[in-house]
Amino acid sequence: MITILLAVVLPLLLLSVLAGAAYFLVVLPSRWRLPYEQSLVLLDSDDRDELERADGLLGHALNSGPRGQALDRIRFAQAYVRAMLGRYEPARYGAAATVLDELIAAEGRTADTAYLELWVQAKLEHHDRVTDLYAEHSVLLEARPASRRIAAVSHLQLAVGHWQRRETDGALHHFDRVRELGELTDRIPPEVNDLQLVKGVQSLFDGRPDEARDAFIGASRRARERHLPTTEAELGIVACDWVDGHPRALGERLSQLAEEVAQRPADDPTTGLLRTGIETLGLLALVREWLGRPALSGAPWPSDFLELERRATAVREADPELGDAALVEGLVRYYFALSQPEREDALAILDEGRKLARGITLPEVLDLMERERELGGEGDAISRYLTLVSEFLDDPDRSPEDRAQHRRMKEKFAPYGNPVGLDTEAVPRQRASLEDIQRRNDSLRRRVELITYPKLRDLPEDHPARVAVGELLEKLRSASQVYADGAGVLHEAERKLIISTGEILLPEETDDQDRG
Repeated sequence: MITILLAVVLPLLLLSVLAGAAYFLVVLPSRWRLPYEQSLVLLDSDDRDELERADGLLGHALNSGPRGQALDRIRFAQAYVRAMLGRYEPARYGAAATVLDELIAAEGRTADTAYLELWVQAKLEHHDRVTDLYAEHSVLLEARPASRRIAAVSHLQLAVGHWQRRETDGALHHFDRVRELGELTDRIPPEVNDLQLVKGVQSLFDGRPDEARDAFIGASRRARERHLPTTEAELGIVACDWVDGHPRALGERLSQLAEEVAQRPADDPTTGLLRTGIETLGLLALVREWLGRPALSGAPWPSDFLELERRATAVREADPELGDAALVEGLVRYYFALSQPEREDALAILDEGRKLARGITLPEVLDLMERERELGGEGDAISRYLTLVSEFLDDPDRSPEDRAQHRRMKEKFAPYGNPVGLDTEAVPRQRASLEDIQRRNDSLRRRVELITYPKLRDLPEDHPARVAVGELLEKLRSASQVYADGAGVLHEAERKLIISTGEILLPEETDDQDRG
C-alpha cells in the first residue's frame, strides 16, 4: 500500500514543484520582461510617441513585480526615457530626477546612475547641484568624458552669475574650476584675469585698504601660479602702501616695476598705461621724500632738481599728452625759485602743461599763473611806477615842490619802463572830496604793493626794504584818516612813499652806474 501511495504521490509532488518553478521562473518574469525588452527597442528613438510608449511599457513592467537587479534596470530605463521626454516637456526632467533618487537611495550610485543624475540636474539648471555631484563622484564620472563638459558648463553659468553680482571671489573660483576641467576654457573672458585687480582698485577708492591689499595679493599669487606678469598686482600693493610706506622704498619698488614694464611688448595695450602710472607715482614719491626731510634742512640741491627733471621727463615720455609732470615740476620749481628768471622758467613749465590734451586744470594753479601774468616782471613794475608818478604830476592838489620832485623821478625812470598796454587804474585828477581822497589812497596802497611785489617777494620779512614799505603804507593809511586835519600831512606821506618805491625799483648805485 505504501509503495503504491509513494508511486502516485511522488510524481504529483514533482509535477507541482516543476509547475511552481515554471510559474515563478518563466511566467512571472515574462510579465515584466516582455514589456521591458520592448521598451528597450524604443529608447533610442527621437520620436515623442515612441518614447511615450516606452515609458508606458516600463510602467507596466514595474507593476508586474520585478525584483533585484531587474527592478533596478527597469527603474533606470524609466528614468532615462523620462529624461529624454524632457526635451518635449521640461517637467519630465523632474520626474526623471525623482526616479533616480529612489533608485540611488535603494541601490547606491553606479557610473551610469551618477552620469544620468548629472545630466538631468544640468537640464534642470541646478548648477550648484551639478558641480557638487561632479566634485563628490568624480571617480565614477571620469569614465565618461562628457561629464567634464557638463560640469564645466555649470561652473561657467555660476561664474557669470557671480560676475554680474560683482562677487569677484565666487566668479574666480568657478572660472578656475573650468580651467582645471580643461573644457570650454575658450569661453572664459579675458577680463577674468583682471577681476581681482578691479576688486582691489574699487576697494582702494572706497576707503577699504585692507580688502584692497588682500585682492592685490591674491591677484599676484594667481598670476605667479599661471606664469603671468604680476606688475599690475604689485603696483596695486604699492598703492596700498603709499600712505604709510617710506617714500624712498616706494620709489625703489616703482623703479623695479618700471624695469618689468620696459621688457613688455611695446604693442601691448596695457604697457603704456602701466608705464604712465608707474612713472607718475615715481615722480610723486620723490616729492614725498623731500617732504620727509628734517625741518630747516634747506632747499633741494642741484642734484635733487636733476632727479626731479629726470623723473618728470620719464612721465612725459610715457604720456606726452599728460600734464601731471608739468604740474609737479612747475610747482616745485616755482616754490623754490630764488630769482625772477627761475620763477619765469617755472611758470613756462606750468603753461606748457596747461596746453596739453590732458593738461593742468586745477583752479588754484591756473589762478596762480594768471596772477603772475598780471604782476609781470621788474620792467612791468617800473612801467606801472611811471604811470603812477605821471598821475601825481597831473594832480592839481600837489605843491610845486612835490611836482618838481615827481618830474625828476619820472625822468630818472623813463629809460627803463614802457606803460603801454598796462592797466593803470587811473584815479581822478580833479579836486576830490574826503571820501574820494580816501578811496584814492586805498587804490594807491594796492598799486604800490603790486609794483613792489616783484622786488620784495624774495626778501625775508625783516629786510629793511620790506619794513620801510610796510611802515610807509601804514603811515599813508593813518594820514588818510586824519586828512581833515590838513592835506599836507597826506601829501607828505604820499610823496615819501613814491620816493621810497622808486629807490626800491632803481637803487642809487644802479643810477650811478648808468650815469657812468
